[in-house]
Amino acid sequence: MALRGSLHEFELPDIFQLIGNDGKTGQLVLYNKDDEAFVIFSHGSVIAAGNNVMNLQTVLFKFLMSIKRYSEEELNELLYLCQGEMRLFTQELVNKRYVTKEELAIIARLAIEDFACGLFLWEFGHYRFDSLDNVDDYMVGAIALSSDAITMEAMRRVDEWKRIRKAIHPETVFVRVKQNENPQQTPLEPHQIFDPAAYMLSLIDGISTVASFCKTTFFTEYRVCETLLMFWQNDRIIPLKVQQELSKPAPARKTAKHSFINAQVFSFVIVHLSAALIICCGYFFTHIVLHEKNRAQSWSRNEWSITQSENKVRVATIDYHALTGISPTATEQLKGAGLIVSKDKNYFNLRNLGTLK
Repeated sequence: MALRGSLHEFELPDIFQLIGNDGKTGQLVLYNKDDEAFVIFSHGSVIAAGNNVMNLQTVLFKFLMSIKRYSEEELNELLYLCQGEMRLFTQELVNKRYVTKEELAIIARLAIEDFACGLFLWEFGHYRFDSLDNVDDYMVGAIALSSDAITMEAMRRVDEWKRIRKAIHPETVFVRVKQNENPQQTPLEPHQIFDPAAYMLSLIDGISTVASFCKTTFFTEYRVCETLLMFWQNDRIIPLKVQQELSKPAPARKTAKHSFINAQVFSFVIVHLSAALIICCGYFFTHIVLHEKNRAQSWSRNEWSITQSENKVRVATIDYHALTGISPTATEQLKGAGLIVSKDKNYFNLRNLGTLK
């Protein structure tokens, strides 16, 4: 029986649930462009997982080379003799005492869980499930993980992984907060080798990057970063750049602080000087320019009124002479004759009148 389709239409949790509930045996393949991964199911349980970059074989090689100190050439020779068959290869590792059964079981369980959970980070791609009659060649010991357990752990990791990626960069270098805390002085116990906390803390040297830990240790990238973030949050380690900043000499920090304060004072003065200049300009415009404009307008209106009154007096003088036969000697005469009004009289005086005769 074959199942295939797009992860956009049928998400991975639903695929795992279907295979687990139906107790299917076979291989699930995921692919997206150049990326490819696989999960092997036996009666609905996960017994193997990996991708085109890492699998159980690469994890075992890292463990045997970094912890047991075997050479890569020696391991490749053994793998060649086993014709690349994982089940036979792991059996030979135990028979030749490269690893113990307990060590092999721990490594296999951690690797299978990490690889299977990592597939839930895929947002795009396609899947294909092919039923198989026998998958015993893929089994390592009796390791079989529940599909439901994998799904629940994977969903937890999806949210956690987003937070880890925001906090930790691959090129970050960590140092221990307590300089006298040096786990390398005391060799790790055999059981501590498989404890990510104890093992990762023993590797913190203030030189190695997170990317180098992921490349050389037998733990997956997720377990490395999760452990480092836990230590960081518990103040056991700190990024090297942060540690260097905190360890700067006091005068340097004081100078930086004073520079910051001086910059604030300078900004304060500039802002207030600018505000004062704007206020002065506004005052000048309001009280000088507008005042002069209003005064000029008032002067123009007065001049116009005087001119108008003078014209009326001139005409009234001519009319008075025509009516009485004599020239007026005072503006009161013109007003009494009804030829001008009081306003015209106020704008005009006898001296002006003399010029009209």
